[in-house]
Amino acid sequence: MAAVPTVSIPYTLLALGLSFYVISQLNVHFGGPKVPLVGMRSVFETRYTANWNFFRNAGLVLNDGYSKFSNSAWRFARADTDMLVLPSKYVPELQSLPLQTASPTAAHAFNLSGHWTNMNIILKNNLHFRTLQEKLTPNLNFLTPPMQDELNYAVEKDLPECEDDWVAIKPYHSILRLVSRISARIFLGKPFCRDDRWLEISTEFTENVFVSLVILRLFPRFMHGPLSYFLPSTWIGCNYIRRAKTLLVPEIKRRQAAKAAGKPTSDEEGGELNLLNWMLEIAGPHERKPSDLAHLEVVMSLASIHTSQMNAVHVLYDLAAHPQYVKELRDEIRKVLKEDGKWNSWKKTSFYKLKKLDSFMRESQRLNPPSLLSYHRVMMRDHVLQDGTLLPKGAHIAMPVNAIQNMHTPNANTFDPLRYYRLRQQEGEMHLHQFATTETNVLNFGHGKYACPGRFFAALEIKNILVRLIMDYDWKLPEGQGRPDNLRAHEFIFPNQEGLLYMKARPKEERLEL
Repeated sequence: MAAVPTVSIPYTLLALGLSFYVISQLNVHFGGPKVPLVGMRSVFETRYTANWNFFRNAGLVLNDGYSKFSNSAWRFARADTDMLVLPSKYVPELQSLPLQTASPTAAHAFNLSGHWTNMNIILKNNLHFRTLQEKLTPNLNFLTPPMQDELNYAVEKDLPECEDDWVAIKPYHSILRLVSRISARIFLGKPFCRDDRWLEISTEFTENVFVSLVILRLFPRFMHGPLSYFLPSTWIGCNYIRRAKTLLVPEIKRRQAAKAAGKPTSDEEGGELNLLNWMLEIAGPHERKPSDLAHLEVVMSLASIHTSQMNAVHVLYDLAAHPQYVKELRDEIRKVLKEDGKWNSWKKTSFYKLKKLDSFMRESQRLNPPSLLSYHRVMMRDHVLQDGTLLPKGAHIAMPVNAIQNMHTPNANTFDPLRYYRLRQQEGEMHLHQFATTETNVLNFGHGKYACPGRFFAALEIKNILVRLIMDYDWKLPEGQGRPDNLRAHEFIFPNQEGLLYMKARPKEERLEL
């Protein structure tokens, strides 16, 4: 019998590699929605090199696509999926689609590599969304005093003594601590908000999620599972979820028992007003599992801490880089918060009146958005838009929010912190152009009924912190240095973690009276 010819292992691997390449290229160029493909420099470029280019130069890719197709759909290839990018003209039509057709929750879970970063808990139910929308936002005025109380505590604990000399700090880390304490006070109440174990969980889980997803997004989706077993950040994230459950589940059970018995869940005045109690109040029978509630608390802390901290750091960097605006902000704060030589009792409405500070925050966010993409949806079934554009089932759609906003902003490359303050002076526009308001061309928080429900809380939390930092301290950049450069990965923009600022306490008579 003739010998059966053998094929060497290298040739087999080469054949498999070529087959994978051909199939991948056919899928990229012919398997996606029938819209223009952006970000691939030739038909021979692979999805993965294009994804690497997006990882390093997302702004260039998105701006290029939007400049060419500002009125129609287009797409770019990521290692884990194709992204279908839409212009803002579709917002009115998309915001009316039911969740059964276009799901923002599925999109957020997918975009954060949810199965491997412990974020898939948000797919179980929408308790977190309902609690923010129905309880947290309507009660913001009652939450301002405890936010102030916790900020006072945080400043004493976490900011350095700087009465007589300029002291260098890294704002990324200092403000992270302030935000985590305030968020914990509102999400859990006392005494847990001052438990160092919870503060570590809520901050370090956030850091590790973003490390994990930035790395995983460099690889095909089918590799995320195996890779997650080798990523320390995914192990650490899982460990923090376990620690959160160990810490919180007994307290959740205690509060559930107290609620069932008609007893208060807290002995402190005002102690009932926190996110966990509100979740227990409105949770349905299938939403009351203590371990799930503990998990949700961690995930909601991620959303709160991440966005508030980054915006506050960006604003502080921008203030130090443009010190000519500090006096104007201080004058406004005094005018709003001080009458007859005495500081007023701070309320939510007081912070609403800080229109120049609000404008500064919005302009800082325009130039330093947390993400260049927003308005994410996963199509749960086929949908044809009114102009005939097909959004196929399974498609991940998004909008290039920064490119859209800048195209509709005069002198978009100029940092103009009072831009939105002036717009609000126009007749009929007093309630528009605010940090937390959304528009069809301002989509950082989404738009419509599924817009971020925590944005009003975030705005109030950031203003509380900034008012204190602006009034009580002077700030400056290191000698001869400019604003610290942002860090970029995929569509995400982060303030520089190692950036330095110098701070010095102002004279006591010029600070806030606490």
